[in-house]
Amino acid sequence: MLRSQSVLTIWLSVALFFTGDQLLAQKGKNKIGAYYFDGWSGTTFHITDDLKNNYSDREPVWGWVTSKQEIVDEQITLAANAGLSFFSFCWYHRNGRTVEELPENRALSLYKNSKNVKKLEYCLLVANHGGFDVGPENWEKLTDIWLAEFKHPQYMRVADKPLLIFFEFTSLIKNFGSPEAVSAAFDKLRKRAVEAGLPGASIAICAGSPDGITKAESSGADIITGYNYHSIGFKGPNQAIPIDTLHAAEQQLWSKLSNAVKKPYIPVSTMGWDPRPWSNDKNKYQEKPYFTGFSVQSVQQSVNGLLNWMNTHDSSLTSERIGLLYAWNENGEGAWLTPGKQGLNPLIGLKSALSGKKKIK
Repeated sequence: MLRSQSVLTIWLSVALFFTGDQLLAQKGKNKIGAYYFDGWSGTTFHITDDLKNNYSDREPVWGWVTSKQEIVDEQITLAANAGLSFFSFCWYHRNGRTVEELPENRALSLYKNSKNVKKLEYCLLVANHGGFDVGPENWEKLTDIWLAEFKHPQYMRVADKPLLIFFEFTSLIKNFGSPEAVSAAFDKLRKRAVEAGLPGASIAICAGSPDGITKAESSGADIITGYNYHSIGFKGPNQAIPIDTLHAAEQQLWSKLSNAVKKPYIPVSTMGWDPRPWSNDKNKYQEKPYFTGFSVQSVQQSVNGLLNWMNTHDSSLTSERIGLLYAWNENGEGAWLTPGKQGLNPLIGLKSALSGKKKIK
């Protein structure tokens, strides 16, 4: 995405996790999921020549095109076996085309049709940016679609209500006219959910600063979260930055944001950022900072950091103790968990962290 949990229920009286050499005790249950981005149908621009020719370590074991039923079936099993509880699918709409027609939503359809669907829950991240705007003119139509998703038996709930995440608040406020108007639209969605026989809806908005949190909460968000926080790790004059810098910076940001929120917070660990394969004349990614050192070990460190922060900030979390990872398959942006054709398998780091194993050498 440009611009940018089978259930992880580890129930132990004391389970230990490493961040470097430090042990922290796991408090009950955590529920960790990953964002899923489907730019891998072979019908969009995302599989660029640069990605194929110069970033072969990112190529999944199945090849670049992964939006196929048998591959999604296998991905669900791999994710569940590694300890993830859910996928949050980046969800798109465009006026004039049905949701099912958009290739970016193909993997969601394949997930729902999968023989393995009961192994993972799911929710939607509404990608309301870059031409996929949400506003008054399409709110009722989109609400109809979301309510149908909410009724799926695997759709994830927070506070017993289906969770719907919005990528950003700026376009919502612009399109509806004010934060109060956005809040009124959310109330209408919640009311329609109740009328449809559901207990309501839990609405989350991504925000990355205290000011952003204020705007998201004034827009009626029940929960604050994020998609990724890559820029917080950009320190110093160098373009290539060691990924350890990001690990340290995101811990500080989670604390800063949790101190600012009045609502529950779902922290997100940014496992990497290097979007150079998607560089063009507009975004100029080839000239901008990126992180180096993505590896099995760095993935373990990212997830350990998330778990340890959650274990020391219990009161900031949702009652389900939800955390998110960026991402299952943002291979083009340099953050992925899919096993690689060249041998790199980030799932080893993920599973090691979620199972409480010592730091991988």
